[in-house]
Amino acid sequence: MSKKAFYFVLVLVIAGAGYYGYKKYYGKNQAAAGPAGAKGMMGMMGGPMPVTVAMPVTQDVESYYEFTGNTAAVEQVDIKARVTGFLQKIYFIDGAEVNKGDSLFAIEPNSYDARRDQATAQLMAAKADLERAQLDYERMEKAIQNNAVSKQDLTTKKAQRDQAQASVMSAQADLQNAELNVSYTRITSPIAGRVSRRLVDVGNLVGAGEQTLLATVVRMQPMYVYFNVSEELLYTHFINRLPGGENEPQKIQIGLADGDNYPYEGFLDYIDNKVEPMTGTVSLRGQIPNTEKQLLPGMFVRVRVPAGINKGAVLIEEQAVQSDLGGKYVLTVGAQNIVQYNRVQLGRKVDGKVVIASGLDKTAKYIVGGFHFARPGAPVIPMPAGAAGPGGAAGPGAGAGAGGAPAGPEAKAGDPEKRQ
Repeated sequence: MSKKAFYFVLVLVIAGAGYYGYKKYYGKNQAAAGPAGAKGMMGMMGGPMPVTVAMPVTQDVESYYEFTGNTAAVEQVDIKARVTGFLQKIYFIDGAEVNKGDSLFAIEPNSYDARRDQATAQLMAAKADLERAQLDYERMEKAIQNNAVSKQDLTTKKAQRDQAQASVMSAQADLQNAELNVSYTRITSPIAGRVSRRLVDVGNLVGAGEQTLLATVVRMQPMYVYFNVSEELLYTHFINRLPGGENEPQKIQIGLADGDNYPYEGFLDYIDNKVEPMTGTVSLRGQIPNTEKQLLPGMFVRVRVPAGINKGAVLIEEQAVQSDLGGKYVLTVGAQNIVQYNRVQLGRKVDGKVVIASGLDKTAKYIVGGFHFARPGAPVIPMPAGAAGPGGAAGPGAGAGAGGAPAGPEAKAGDPEKRQ
């Protein structure tokens, strides 16, 4: 026998032994597993595959309006040089908290001190001239009673006295201006807040030809939040909810742009007096205590406003929500165990579940696991979450996708104006 013939016979023997072993093993497992095992083996051979399903739950859920907004400081002051001179000293650390009246900068004061002293001397001289002119005028008044001088002489002395009074007033104004310029050489914070970095270093000439910006101080608490609402929503929900009105002030909640929660709470305190014609919206403002000073001016934030209780809201597991180019959808098992595609609108998240605003009935069996077995229009074997699957194992996708993969992308809520 040739080598080729020998290897050919060997292959046939191995193939026959493998087929015999497979038939024997398949028969044993099918008999031992019973009906459930038979269905599982049927799936492996191309029939319907098992998927994990669950039923929606219903409960009362508070609904919200959601907006995007921006934070703004209640007070913000630009610190500028109001006199010309060389920057002599900086008293703060960049980014530090400062109190009202704290020293921030010093501008070289020597020339301004000299001008103040000069103005003081000029005032003293003007007062001396006034005193002399007053005495001359009084003597002239006595002399004219005796007809010793003419009325013209009296008028001249009176004019000299009045001129001396005017000189005193001018000298006083010059002194006040000189003292004011001296005070400008020491710059203090007009408000309590957080100071920015210094924008000019010591030794630079500031205030020459312009009021040089030196730093900015921002009040960190409370913090304003601005957002826009439609005209319709303004009159149906917000118009009578300002502090001091008939109704309780409207509460608002603030969340950061990259988060899911709303850790900051405040209240509505301002409604603009005009409508933006291009968008048909009105600007509203809320006030947040910001006691921990985590919010900064200019931040992009999410604004949530309570809108009432949604009775009997439908909630499903977040992992059941899938995404495609059209948006969010949920797969359900309908009549004759056929997979159905359901486009849904999402509401808020509640304890690991998500509210279905529309698109899913509370009686629908939705798929939570085994998604790669589920295709719209295809038959499946629905198994309740946690039930035993083929061979006694837990059903695929009971809390996760088959093969240990996550059951589905996290349900990310969209941005409708009203959310459940």
